[in-house]
Amino acid sequence: MNHEARTRKVHNPLIAITDILAQAAQEVDVLSASGQSTIDDGHPDAEEREDAILAAGEPVYDTLWEAPESGGTPPLYTPCPALSRDEDHLFRYFMDGSFRAYFLGTLLAQQWDSPLTFGQIGACVLRRRDDGSVERELMYSRQILAVAKHSNEFWEALQNRTTSTDILLVDIMDRDELSGDMQGDLREKATGKVRWWMHLLEAQVIKECLTRLGDKCWLVADGSLRFSPLQEMLSEGKQVAPVLGVAKSFRRDVRFRYGRGPRAQNLTLYRLLAELPFAYRTAAFGALNGKVVFWYVRLREQGQMEYPLMGVIKAEVINPTGKALPSALIDRLSRALVAERSVTPHGLDRRWHAHLYPIFLAETAIKGSFYSAEVVRSALLWR
Repeated sequence: MNHEARTRKVHNPLIAITDILAQAAQEVDVLSASGQSTIDDGHPDAEEREDAILAAGEPVYDTLWEAPESGGTPPLYTPCPALSRDEDHLFRYFMDGSFRAYFLGTLLAQQWDSPLTFGQIGACVLRRRDDGSVERELMYSRQILAVAKHSNEFWEALQNRTTSTDILLVDIMDRDELSGDMQGDLREKATGKVRWWMHLLEAQVIKECLTRLGDKCWLVADGSLRFSPLQEMLSEGKQVAPVLGVAKSFRRDVRFRYGRGPRAQNLTLYRLLAELPFAYRTAAFGALNGKVVFWYVRLREQGQMEYPLMGVIKAEVINPTGKALPSALIDRLSRALVAERSVTPHGLDRRWHAHLYPIFLAETAIKGSFYSAEVVRSALLWR
């Protein structure tokens, strides 16, 4: 078999995307990206920025949203020694989402221009057995093309190409909970749009898992639960859904007020966490009038870290009850989190100090299902 014949038999896994690129090149001029495609993973502190957007309008938290069994005011710091699986295997499901975005080029028309971004998104849930082994319970992935809808005619041409495929065509200009106004760099907003659809996919897999959960079987989700699709879904019942959101990165410009009267303490986040000992949690505060209850847990000794915010995670639950949560529940969840601190992916992720290992495994499973950067660059060529 000669070289030409062998080449014809090579299957392009992204042929549907390539056909859409060909259609785009027929409709408008194209300024292709250098090297055909450039990976755009977004701002390195995207999670922190998202937390700031979702918590906008709440710079100070002054309401404690937990109720100790003995009554009174809960302490600012509460010990939460590790709760082993042998004693209480509370966390059995772990969910994470991931994405990759590639800038393919700029589409140029007479009256407008737009970046064209290709994205891969995925969400995975792992289930852990009693012996500690994990297996994949659910995993979904999708391919996305993000472009600004400046022209209805051009948009319809792209839609005609994607109708018979699994490719999701999304409008960069379409507002979502995180995008804000349409001012600024559209290429950055395109990456943000891919990330937003990843969050929607995360909500889908959590919804499918809800029937598997209960008081003795919780799901730990990477990141905040404040996104409206998640928050609305988890607020439908009269009880707290057994889903715990855990954020490794979070907003840092918030303030807290603990206590009442002249002895009340006004705390920055840095001061609150600088005094937080290892295997302790903070008091639980209420956001959105108690619809979200959150607190912080220290997973690692401060002497091992470079600064006080390292080794700390933020935990949150959606609270449809309208009442303060029992401190015993918050203690139980926090103790189970401390038990998840090892094994850690040290050196494999810059956020290793706040990783929960099953979450890391879920993220690894998703990224392993994506086409590599080399495949994308080789497959997505402008004709």
